[in-house]
Amino acid sequence: MTLLYLVAAWVAGVFVASRLGAAPGVWLLLGAVGISAAGVLWPSRRDRLVLVCLVLFAFGAARFAFTRRPLPRDHVAHYVGYDHVALTGVIDAPPDVRDFHVNLRVRAVQVEVGGVVTPVSGLVLVQAPRHSPYSYGDRVRAIGALQLPPNFDDFSYRDYLARRGIYALLRADSVDIVGRDVGRPWLAVVYALRERSVQTIRRLLPSPQAPLLAGILLGDESEIPADVREAFNRTGAAHVIAISGANIAILLRVLMGLLDPVLGKKRAAWAAGIGVVAYAVLAGGDASVVRAAIAGVAALMAARLRRRAYGLTTLAFAVWIMSLYDPDVLWDIGFQLSVAATAGLVLFTEDFTRVLAWLLARLLPAQTAARAVQWLSEPLVVSLAAQMATTPLILLYFGRFSAASLLANLLIVSVQPYIMVAGWVALLAGLLAVSLGEVLAWVVWLPLTYTLFVVESLARFEWASFDFRLSASAAWVVYAVLVTVAVVRLMHPDDRRAWRDRIVRRVPAYSLAGAAAVVVLLVWAVAAGRPDGRLHVWFLDVGNSGAVLVVTPRGSQFLIDGGPNASRLQAALGRALPFYDRDLDAVILTEPDAARIAALPAVFERYAAQVVLQAVAVGDQAAYSVLLDALADRSPVTRLAAGHVIETSDGVRIEVLAPRESGVDQPPVRVPALRVTYGDARFLLGFGLAGRDEIALLDAGWYVGSTVLFLPGGGSDRANTPRFLAAVEPQVVVAAVDAGQRSPLPHPSVLERLEVVGQPRLYRTDQHGTIEMITDGHLLEVRTQR
Repeated sequence: MTLLYLVAAWVAGVFVASRLGAAPGVWLLLGAVGISAAGVLWPSRRDRLVLVCLVLFAFGAARFAFTRRPLPRDHVAHYVGYDHVALTGVIDAPPDVRDFHVNLRVRAVQVEVGGVVTPVSGLVLVQAPRHSPYSYGDRVRAIGALQLPPNFDDFSYRDYLARRGIYALLRADSVDIVGRDVGRPWLAVVYALRERSVQTIRRLLPSPQAPLLAGILLGDESEIPADVREAFNRTGAAHVIAISGANIAILLRVLMGLLDPVLGKKRAAWAAGIGVVAYAVLAGGDASVVRAAIAGVAALMAARLRRRAYGLTTLAFAVWIMSLYDPDVLWDIGFQLSVAATAGLVLFTEDFTRVLAWLLARLLPAQTAARAVQWLSEPLVVSLAAQMATTPLILLYFGRFSAASLLANLLIVSVQPYIMVAGWVALLAGLLAVSLGEVLAWVVWLPLTYTLFVVESLARFEWASFDFRLSASAAWVVYAVLVTVAVVRLMHPDDRRAWRDRIVRRVPAYSLAGAAAVVVLLVWAVAAGRPDGRLHVWFLDVGNSGAVLVVTPRGSQFLIDGGPNASRLQAALGRALPFYDRDLDAVILTEPDAARIAALPAVFERYAAQVVLQAVAVGDQAAYSVLLDALADRSPVTRLAAGHVIETSDGVRIEVLAPRESGVDQPPVRVPALRVTYGDARFLLGFGLAGRDEIALLDAGWYVGSTVLFLPGGGSDRANTPRFLAAVEPQVVVAAVDAGQRSPLPHPSVLERLEVVGQPRLYRTDQHGTIEMITDGHLLEVRTQR
């Protein structure tokens, strides 16, 4: 357990340093204080452990801080922003072939900008054309624009590459190979062997069996068809393709079985360890593979030294070694999933097996039950333990829950060892003689085909997978519960019994029942607030100006305007959004004057916006200044132009419809309209359009036909011209009207115009309150507050 405490302190130090950003010297000073206290005071064993944990915490923080030092002056990232750069460097990893380009990780040697050649250092991701046969160690000259890697709606590609030491991306117009074999010779041999192995698998088996086997054996998933990959994701069986601890365990058993009779146990253990390390390099050296290899070798060495290997301590040792080398590995999603799955196996497999045995013993004869437990242990119990530990991460990062996971794993896990062993036999035979490999490949073709059949068949069911995204705070809560259960599980039985007795004595039964009820209600509330795979558009009851909240099928949230009253806007948002949700992906300002933005500064006290998008020039300078002060550099402000499109990863488009102004000094748009599109459903949000703006939109050639129209000006007769309403031809219209409004809104003349265009259904915020519209892209459902 001591090692667990120390590694936990180290990891905590890394995470704290990532938030605070202090200099390495500060953390080293804290570590020195801890060492001095331990040496001078020489406290009890328990206090010494606390001080040593403090030291490890400080050193972990210092290790992370060292990775965040400023880039050297000669780093290639300093040339980001140049549209024409000639970059020379060496391909530092196997090429990553995509559908339309090849990703090359290039270690830069020099850049040429404006005819000036400058030596540089650092890594660059070069997106190269596919026409050339690139290889590791090639010296290349790439010409193109050097830029920052992009960020997407639900994924920061820039941060992903930065954690791998890449801070620049070059979209190459041309790439020339100017040299060969410049890389490390031993790595070139390993990568060449890997490429030859993949090519051999392609010759031995048809697709999709061949790319699936290449993924299972070598970690090469580049050729797996998109529909097959999606089927594995939907059924929660993607771990079958990824190389994990199970692959390493099988490899170790095979190597020890072959080498032990020849070399003896001691030498065989060393040879098997070297073999596992070589396999990790051959498989691409991903974080999850390296973690499994370190844990496997550590367990093997412990066994040969006749020391008992504890799963958690072995896992902790692997985490420490890898984060010592590269602290950013702790943010690698594959590494996190690998660690969580392994921890789940170690902590919960035994308990789940005991529960399964107890259940089967009451349903089957004792002997039959024992055999059933043995048969179901790996495909069911192990899968359940791993899934319980990894599901919060999957929901957090991918927003998808696989209901078919347990069934899929129950049906396919038992054949995976056969695929690995038979696959390696066929591959080795194919490397020696293709004809021999083709014969043996039929043995592995059958379980591969069975695996594909099961996965693809289950993936066709609609219930196999559904969208359900977990927030970071909710994931922390889930893991806090799992860690608490794990700690109790690891306690000595006497300590656990005494702890339970103390709780029973101090906490009345009705309190436990009440706490359980609260937990159930909170879980229900969280589940009810998760994205349901449909588009939700709320027309918030905030007065005449109106505000609209858009929540996409996967949970991206856009607030458009806010109105003048902060309390009404906060109340409307509180009813629409889950109580635990404090994030907005974007706030869009259609007309930044007091009537539309005065409520937003108070909202930013509770909700954080990733970006504020401003569609027109500043109107009310005082209200806008208050808004900027509320943002306080927390959210960047970006201008939108006519025709700008925001497109989310789940198929929702938000378009800015506005006529362009003439003249250099004029703002790029006047008062705009926004159109939200999802499938066949279109929402046209008129907000402050005046009649002249409507005509200008139509004259500029914008297509404005929409399912739902948010009436400009709440239905004012100064807008909503007959030509505009006829062009929109809405099925539903919404009017933002304040209760007690003196002037009639919507104006009677506008109501008459609506009758002419088909008598669309009218909803008003003064009568219906906040109006929620829900669509799957085809059907529209309307819910009102009253």
